[in-house]
Amino acid sequence: MDKSLLKQLEAIISSVIRGDYSKSVEMDQMQDSKNYTQEEVRLLKSLGFMSVKLEAREFVLEKTIESLKSRNAELLEEKKKNNLFSNIFVSLFLSVSLYIFLIFLADKLNYESKNSARIVEAIFLMVSIFIIRKSGFSFSLLGVTIDGAVESIRRMLPGTLLACGALILLKVFFIMFWSKKMGEELFIMDNFNLILLVYIPLAALQEFIARGVIQTTIESVLDKPYATIQAIITASALFGLVHIQLSVGLAFASFVCSLYWGYLYTQKRCLVGVSISHFMVGGLAYVLGFWDYLYSI
Repeated sequence: MDKSLLKQLEAIISSVIRGDYSKSVEMDQMQDSKNYTQEEVRLLKSLGFMSVKLEAREFVLEKTIESLKSRNAELLEEKKKNNLFSNIFVSLFLSVSLYIFLIFLADKLNYESKNSARIVEAIFLMVSIFIIRKSGFSFSLLGVTIDGAVESIRRMLPGTLLACGALILLKVFFIMFWSKKMGEELFIMDNFNLILLVYIPLAALQEFIARGVIQTTIESVLDKPYATIQAIITASALFGLVHIQLSVGLAFASFVCSLYWGYLYTQKRCLVGVSISHFMVGGLAYVLGFWDYLYSI
């Protein structure tokens, strides 16, 4: 075999070994040359096929490695989320247990307080924020984001306005047929007070706890396809539970409203629209006098 051919092949093979397949084109050109015997041409073809196969296999291997790295990153992210939600779930269980204990203790001491739910909410909120910050995840994972805020507001308006209209009509009905229970005023002017202003951040905080933290956590640990529905119902049941010491009527009303807000949250995973809806419905119910009425049920 020609020594010059051997040197060329040696250089090409060395480049292929290093992962450089650019010189493989030279073998294709050399095959068309009339300076080589048939045996040499067959050798060139064999080396050419070998080079192509090696390049193809290396390409597939690189893609496989990239895919494995990507999948590994996804699994690590999923593990972090599972750890986050597991910690939140444990703190939720402890908070509910504390809440039930406070109700039991208040009942034994014949002590009535409207602040027990707020105390438990504050404790659970602080614990949740600590866990989330420690996990390194963004709060946007739990709905604290302005992405999709405009759309979330647009989606909540029809149902919220309908609910507000229904509350006003219900109050008119009570004035006409049950004025002894609800009074004769449509709007209770004394209820336009500081409590109504405090209710603005309170509604947002309650939605963060009920929807962003609890509903998202429960949904993440349940199997599809009914995880979302089950999460909405469970979070709403817990939302109603924290109002049970105030009255059964208020707890039931909170549960029903929470079902709607839970559904709203699933549409855009943004707390802006659902928090505004919460304030509009709850605030209107307050100035119409329904809060005081429900406390008595």
